[in-house]
Amino acid sequence: MKRLMVIALIAVTLVACGRQPAITTPAVPPAGGALIATESRLIDQGHGAPASGAPAPDFSYTLPDGTTVRLSDLRGTPVVLNFWATWCLPCVEEMPILQAAYVAAEGKLAVLGVNRNELPAAIARFTATTPVTFPLIANIGGDIGDRYAVNSLPVTFFIRRDGTISTRHIGALNERALAEQIEALE
Repeated sequence: MKRLMVIALIAVTLVACGRQPAITTPAVPPAGGALIATESRLIDQGHGAPASGAPAPDFSYTLPDGTTVRLSDLRGTPVVLNFWATWCLPCVEEMPILQAAYVAAEGKLAVLGVNRNELPAAIARFTATTPVTFPLIANIGGDIGDRYAVNSLPVTFFIRRDGTISTRHIGALNERALAEQIEALE
């Protein structure tokens, strides 16, 4: 009987340890104003790294209010498309620079942060300490980054008003480099 109780206790412990914690995602943007898109989907299933002058591969993301936006919906507005992760120190360091450019543009520039392979809960924890008001897109499967041939982080694409890629920047941006790339989009 004692042996049976020990086996039962071990079994209960193993079952409890194997459970994944519940993952909750905020239904509304956190107090910092971050728009965390908890769902994303690659639309353009093409192959090969997108080159300068080529159309930016299309994808969609769903905002906290349920609105689904496609990258192609942003045509007419220049886009800064940044691939990042919360664990990537250069990504974290450039986030305030991206935020400042977004605010300074006063709606004349779209900035999108595609998070590589992290859950929305991790992004929400990040925004609690780093105020960002442009959309941060959870791409848990990483297919959007794969389509853009992102092999390291951070990587930023600058997309012209017509939806074509102007430039790809690998590594962290500083204020000057970001300003020059944005100016080249005009």
